[in-house]
Amino acid sequence: MKEKVAIYCRLSEEDKGKTELEDSESIQNQKNILTSYAFERGWEIYRIYSDDDWSGLDGERPDWNRMIRDAENRRFHIILSKSQARFTREMESVEKYLHKLFPLWNIRFVGLADFADTDNQGNKKQRQINGLVNEWYCEDLSENIRLVFDKKRRDGLFIGSHATYG
Repeated sequence: MKEKVAIYCRLSEEDKGKTELEDSESIQNQKNILTSYAFERGWEIYRIYSDDDWSGLDGERPDWNRMIRDAENRRFHIILSKSQARFTREMESVEKYLHKLFPLWNIRFVGLADFADTDNQGNKKQRQINGLVNEWYCEDLSENIRLVFDKKRRDGLFIGSHATYG
């Protein structure tokens, strides 16, 4: 019996010029890389889940939540993502799913680019460190953006998305 794999793709920022109904170029690339990887291993693709324009810290991602429900119902055996950061940037979710619930549900997680693989118990610490770094990255980015906006405001520069009327 072939192992069933769920592919998960995510991107925070939308590509310029794409319509709302299109996948961003990055999402398309993730899908191509991950489907090729799955086929090379003889895995059957259960479904491709994709959250375009969603932060990895956001727990309300629609396809992510759909995938978690399907994992709990054991509809597939493996979750394949480009990296652990594409799956989540929240350390709490890394611990909750990768280290607690997925093993209970017999779900394997594979992050292709960062070699995260829950079948390899030897890289659990690496997955935990990656989880912290991924979460800290978002915090640092947010702080850096806030500093730039504060400076622009102090300098009297416009920081909104649309020019004001009047």
